[in-house]
Amino acid sequence: MSKVLFITEKVSFISEGIINHLKAQDFEVLTVKPDVTAISNFLKEDNGNDEEGIDPEVAALLSQQQGEGSEEGQQSAAADEKKDDIPRIFILYLQGEDNLMIDVLGYIRDLVEDRGIRFFVIGTQEELDTVVGKKADYVAQMYTRPVDLGDLIKRLQKEGEAVDKLKEFKSILIVDDDATALRSMKSLLSTRYKILVASSGMNAITILAKNKVDLILLDFEMPIVNGPKVLEMIRSDPNTSNIPVMFLTAKGDKRSIMEVLRFKPEKYLLKTMLPKDILDSIDEFFRTRR
Repeated sequence: MSKVLFITEKVSFISEGIINHLKAQDFEVLTVKPDVTAISNFLKEDNGNDEEGIDPEVAALLSQQQGEGSEEGQQSAAADEKKDDIPRIFILYLQGEDNLMIDVLGYIRDLVEDRGIRFFVIGTQEELDTVVGKKADYVAQMYTRPVDLGDLIKRLQKEGEAVDKLKEFKSILIVDDDATALRSMKSLLSTRYKILVASSGMNAITILAKNKVDLILLDFEMPIVNGPKVLEMIRSDPNTSNIPVMFLTAKGDKRSIMEVLRFKPEKYLLKTMLPKDILDSIDEFFRTRR
């Protein structure tokens, strides 16, 4: 069952009809007012019953960065783990709101870029033009009232199925010695995929001996055993030689990129890319390999 966060100032007769129609199609619909604090608090409350333990890999990295046994590090790791259960589909239902919505839209735009949220807006043409604008590339689709419910349901079902399939069947190992970068990438990709993390090349080899993954995201520059050396070990082992590897690199100049490509990875991703672009690149990679 896909979760939908329905954002509206008040539930009217028409919006209630849309909500009931979504529920009848097996969507779990949760409503919240168009307010940054309300949405933020709602997402925290929605995750409040998540009792999953702290990811041991991330917790270990945080301990190294913030001090062994750091309570702050453990709380941070736990908070990241709780992000996985939030609704992935947001619908904003406009009812005459003006540009005071700018803070809410900015907040949702960040969620789209950082967490892979799919964002839809419903309103009159005037509301859509005034509040959202025509060049809002973070909006998956805008619907003019009265809404074609059949078209809306079909689109949302497709979105939900895509997320479920990708998350169910694909797993990714992220290898990076930088705790912050590792945690951010894990948070981003866990909206779509099963994620394993490794803080070093040797840690990655150990994990691969016990787990099957569909893709490896490998930091090009790491101390002791760097990315190219790890790639060499992966390719020399018959059990892992066919796993596609993408290099992660912080350097985007021509010379650095040519050095990365010399090792013939499946692809390379710049760490400076927008989170949304990273997610789109990986989604596209898996789509083309079906």
